[in-house]
Amino acid sequence: MNENQPILKQPFGFNIALPKKSFAEVKKVAKQEVENITVNPFVNYLEENDKVFSGQVAKEIRMYQAQMYAMGQMVREGKPQSTFNVNV
Repeated sequence: MNENQPILKQPFGFNIALPKKSFAEVKKVAKQEVENITVNPFVNYLEENDKVFSGQVAKEIRMYQAQMYAMGQMVREGKPQSTFNVNV
């Protein structure tokens, strides 16, 4: 340490030099972070749930409902069986 300097001006601790960034760099980083926080999750949500928004899920639900109805209709039209064989 330099004894000629006042105590408050003498270096202490880890003496880490902070990088000096320009305003343009800070603005660029801030813009990227804001996009990562707000825009990207929304776009990812839309991409992940594209089947819902395109109507493909509703189409599949209607298809499965039609299949269940058809199976129920076949069961209702079938002949009732009087016995139930457990040993089969």
